[in-house]
Amino acid sequence: MSPFRSEKLDNGIRVDFVDQSNRYFGDYFRVCIEVRLQVPRPQGGEPLVKVRTLERMGVSGAEVETVRALLVDSYWQHAGRYLTHSAVPARLLAAEASAPRHRCVPGF
Repeated sequence: MSPFRSEKLDNGIRVDFVDQSNRYFGDYFRVCIEVRLQVPRPQGGEPLVKVRTLERMGVSGAEVETVRALLVDSYWQHAGRYLTHSAVPARLLAAEASAPRHRCVPGF
């Protein structure tokens, strides 16, 4: 799915908001926004992608757009200041590099 909103931050991070909402009963919806952070790697190649889900259940059809906007605004209010900091891309890449790698052992 394509994002309904994209932001390119000054530190190089790209933030995409993808609507994954669905109707689950009558006129009630599950509003689900997938937030994708794409952090470019300094040496090039595929960017590091981090995904977070924002969700609200039991939203009436008339309120879907309002709730979607509220979820995105709330995310920016809480995470925006952190994400725009110049050191965040390096921190995210360092955390990814130091994360333990799980080995897949056949037969187990």
